[in-house]
Amino acid sequence: MMKSICVLARREDSTREVFQTYYETQHAPLGMKYFPFAGYSRNHLLDAPDIGFDTISEFWTEDTAASAGLMDGPIGEIMRADERRFMDQSKIAPAGAEEHVLSAGAEDGERYAVLLSGKIGKDTLLAWARKAAGNTPGVSLDIATSWKEPAFPATAVLWTPDATIASELPAGVTARVLRVRRVTTCMIER
Repeated sequence: MMKSICVLARREDSTREVFQTYYETQHAPLGMKYFPFAGYSRNHLLDAPDIGFDTISEFWTEDTAASAGLMDGPIGEIMRADERRFMDQSKIAPAGAEEHVLSAGAEDGERYAVLLSGKIGKDTLLAWARKAAGNTPGVSLDIATSWKEPAFPATAVLWTPDATIASELPAGVTARVLRVRRVTTCMIER
């Protein structure tokens, strides 16, 4: 199973609330109609200031290249036309995600996306995340590899119901803690 993540932003003439409502009621159902997602979640920012995006989406597929290839044909035209209705397409920042589920129990509702940045080895970052997660349920770490410019705004994302677990960061790593509301359309067993 392959995972990708993407930050998405509203058009300048819109609000975060309008963007997120349209995403849930129109765009997500359209995406589900055309893409063979094994899992699809949106993490809508709740109270963050304007930081350049409004939602972090998560996509799981059996074949990321095949799903991405759908954007090269008629389905891509349909999706891009819908994006123009509510999204600033110049700010779309996708990334591949190496997902590490540290503890089961991720559910819809409020949680935190801890955006981690800095130069740190994958093994060191993963060891830190495992220790930080401890016995907290519903924690995972996505190590991000940007696919294009603009780049995904973090080296990794720690998903957690408890933001305090990220209070002690490894040397050279900075964090931005974002409170989000997770909405899942379909989900794989993890």
